[in-house]
Amino acid sequence: MKKVYLKDIAKEANVSTALVSYVLNDRLTDRIKPETASRIKKIAERLNYTPDFLGKALKSQKTKTIGLILADLANPFSAQVARIIENKVSAYDNIVLIGSTDEKNENFKGLVTTFTNRQVDGLILLPTAHSENEIQRIHKTNIPYVLMDRYFPNKPYNFVVNDNHYTTYTAVKQLIKNGRKKIGFITLDIDLFHISERTRGYLDACKEANISTQKMIKKVNGNQLSIEVEQAIEELMYSCPDVDALLFSTNLLTLYGLKYAIKHKLQVPEVIEIMAVDKAEYYDIFPTPITYYKQPLEEMCNKAVQFLMSKIESNNSESIQEVIKGTLVIGK
Repeated sequence: MKKVYLKDIAKEANVSTALVSYVLNDRLTDRIKPETASRIKKIAERLNYTPDFLGKALKSQKTKTIGLILADLANPFSAQVARIIENKVSAYDNIVLIGSTDEKNENFKGLVTTFTNRQVDGLILLPTAHSENEIQRIHKTNIPYVLMDRYFPNKPYNFVVNDNHYTTYTAVKQLIKNGRKKIGFITLDIDLFHISERTRGYLDACKEANISTQKMIKKVNGNQLSIEVEQAIEELMYSCPDVDALLFSTNLLTLYGLKYAIKHKLQVPEVIEIMAVDKAEYYDIFPTPITYYKQPLEEMCNKAVQFLMSKIESNNSESIQEVIKGTLVIGK
């Protein structure tokens, strides 16, 4: 089909090209007669007119696109972040380009390069381990960006994150309130600050209550989670037969923990209580409703998008570093 331009609509409507542009971009609405605007829009629709986004981008130097780099799209957490970010960005008449790193630094670098080459207006990043050099490079450029979920302490980078120390500190406090004294902690063996903060929160809460953590922390590397989590639980139960609680630092770890509990018919919560970090729909299939820490995803995403769009629109020198607390959702 022949490409339809503003001048084609203007010719048929017997008006100027500028007037057509004003109408189709909803500008100067108070100075254009409603019947004229309606006639122009009907002609544009009949001619199957589509906006020239490339031309607009060249004129405005904006592509109306945001690059979102996630850790793993298969992870329910990443999927939730993607959905919320997409909804909030679309409210600004922008679209989101999404990439997944699979927790590999080379993938992270490649996606940053791809998105910047495509001239996205801004970046929302969930960085991988050992990616600080890449973040530093982005920080030195003019491209607006904000880190989510993961960040680097004592650095000037923009971030909006969950309070990860508070996450597990609060969870352990609840377990202690429930009468648990032998609390196992299963987490990831990965060099990410938010994961180490969750370990610190667990340790601090146990220390305050004078609860021993010796041999109670098990780290898995994430290559074969199903097998690794099963081994971690069995090692815990071998070294501490009277373990009465299991706290998992991520929702995927919790998934495999729940599978183990069903497979081995653990008495949950009568003998052993299971608690999770992050919400996940599959918790509902477990016979006993479990308690989990709900990250403030809606608030985090909202603040991240608002900050990014403000930077894009005004090119200001503002920065953001926000740590937000979530809540415990109490199960049985």
